[in-house]
Amino acid sequence: MLVLTFRIAEYSYALKAMLVAEVVPPAIYKELPRSPEYVKGIFNYRGTITPVVDLSMLATDAPCKSMMSTRVIILDLADLDSSEPRGEKFLGLLAENITETISIVDSDFESSGLEIPDAPWLGKVARVDGGMLQLIEPGKLLSDELRMVLFPKEDMVQVDG
Repeated sequence: MLVLTFRIAEYSYALKAMLVAEVVPPAIYKELPRSPEYVKGIFNYRGTITPVVDLSMLATDAPCKSMMSTRVIILDLADLDSSEPRGEKFLGLLAENITETISIVDSDFESSGLEIPDAPWLGKVARVDGGMLQLIEPGKLLSDELRMVLFPKEDMVQVDG
């Protein structure tokens, strides 16, 4: 399996490369007042309003550092939810040290043995180069509450009073 690697604080994480639509430089975001602190804001990604989640803020309560290797990983939500039409809803994940993809055999990943209720998006772990690499499960990254904030139902009709 090919994975895209990045860091949150001093630890290494990865996403399955097949879930990544593109990696882009950070943009200027429109902040969303009263949204969770880890929601960086929204930006125009190829004509689609796209929310961005700061993975460092989500995991550690400290924002991503502005570095040359800090990038936004664009996920096409159709890859996570087959009910979504391809290319219509994207999610950006801001992360540090996005510098490489590596190939890892699926069987090298194993359960961490832990289930953290506040971080269900933490997946399996592999030993790589003397360290550990943990998969992020983007399908579990968005809680129902966060999905409603970032992707409100557009079929609801608003009536002027």
